[in-house]
Amino acid sequence: MKISKTFKNILILGVLVGFIVGGWAVWYVFYKPHRDVSAEKPKFELTSTALTDSFKSDTAALSKYVDQAILVEGAVTGVEGNHVSLGNIICSMDSTNLAKLSSVKTGDQVKIQGRLTSYNDLMEEVMMDNCVFK
Repeated sequence: MKISKTFKNILILGVLVGFIVGGWAVWYVFYKPHRDVSAEKPKFELTSTALTDSFKSDTAALSKYVDQAILVEGAVTGVEGNHVSLGNIICSMDSTNLAKLSSVKTGDQVKIQGRLTSYNDLMEEVMMDNCVFK
């Protein structure tokens, strides 16, 4: 069986287009810019007690707040490594804010913006990452 020249050219062109589109897709997935939560406008602005109370009273609170930029205001209850605690809210600080972290002490009133990642209902802890001081 002999393959015609036009069919062969169309087949080669299809394979080349497939490689180009596939290469672009792989490049886009691996090199797309990361989300900058600190530059986003917060979707919710809450006090630390209001945020923890919403998880205790509303079972759908996690789906409402998860992966959203949230601005939380409250008193610092602990600083350990690059984590700041505001009551039951544990904020993993972004590496750009580590200099400010050294000046924060227990009892300071702060505003922290970050992305809510999870809620531990056993320990009643709200976890946030990519946090920055505002």
